[in-house]
Amino acid sequence: MFQIIYTSEAAIAFSPTQLVSLLTDARRRNERHDVTGMLVFCRGRFLRALEGDATGVVGTFERIERDARHENVRTLFRGHSPQGRVFGQWSMGFQNVAGAAEIPPSFVSVSDRIDLSQFDHLMAMKFLRACQRQTNATLAR
Repeated sequence: MFQIIYTSEAAIAFSPTQLVSLLTDARRRNERHDVTGMLVFCRGRFLRALEGDATGVVGTFERIERDARHENVRTLFRGHSPQGRVFGQWSMGFQNVAGAAEIPPSFVSVSDRIDLSQFDHLMAMKFLRACQRQTNATLAR
């Protein structure tokens, strides 16, 4: 299973409607290419994992790099995932971390803020998995 984990900054101020549109488009494209993953949006920054076969994942990532809505794209991990498909239940899981209440309980900072730009690939995956668990728990209610 090939995987790319990256962060980027939003080049525009996304409204809730624009985030839904971005997510809907991502899910549709990912389903066509058998790409799965998780997307977190936090104070103007994206953290995302893409996974699937290398061709689908790399093609998706290259399109994102050209997307004018993203800037300062930084790849945290690119390669074969030792864990296999981690986010297989979603074409694209999503969590908007708008404030302290949405931060997974295992991630606490002094100011109740998370800075996605400071994550390395291991911390990014840990955070994405925590958001995945939190989203699953919310959906199960």
